[in-house]
Amino acid sequence: MCFLVGNTLLFGLWRSYDNLPTWRPTRLNARYQNALRLAELVLRGASVEHRPGDVTVNGFLFDMARVFEDFVTVALREALADIGGHCALQATHHLDERQAIRMVPDLVWYADDGTPLAVADAKYKAEKPEGFPDADLYQMLAYCTALGLSEGHLIYAKGNAPHTAHRVRHARITIHQHALELNQPPAGLLTKVKTLARRLVTVMPV
Repeated sequence: MCFLVGNTLLFGLWRSYDNLPTWRPTRLNARYQNALRLAELVLRGASVEHRPGDVTVNGFLFDMARVFEDFVTVALREALADIGGHCALQATHHLDERQAIRMVPDLVWYADDGTPLAVADAKYKAEKPEGFPDADLYQMLAYCTALGLSEGHLIYAKGNAPHTAHRVRHARITIHQHALELNQPPAGLLTKVKTLARRLVTVMPV
């Protein structure tokens, strides 16, 4: 089980509610205290009670698309940190020269001089909506065209899209679809993300 708070990813692998690690608030863990309290509630199967009032909340609602997007982009950024350059999450770019059409890729990896080297978008879709994955491919094609990249990467939770590549006619652009298996221990999942990061490193601008 993992918890993502801002850019901080906390993992928990405890199956026994009676064997949870103990902690106490200190100056050193001040920024994590809200996440730790939430983790305790989730791992114990407890509920949140809002008082005063008569309503007891007995469940949690997570935006899994946002959780998946944040996890993938932060993990990719960390994996690319030792290679050089820098990553930007949700950085604003524009499709047209007048800068009227705004684009916000989930992750763009830049060289030290600011040249875009790779672009990736995370897509968590529990079902296949109408037009899937055509709209995603068109979106990534726009990113690659505006950023001057020969390859773009769409990253899905496994089961939503196959691992394949599409060579765009007359454009010299290839769009890759990757699938991450989420039903595995955190260490294995992070290893897969590192493998994906190495795939991004092989790309070059057009």
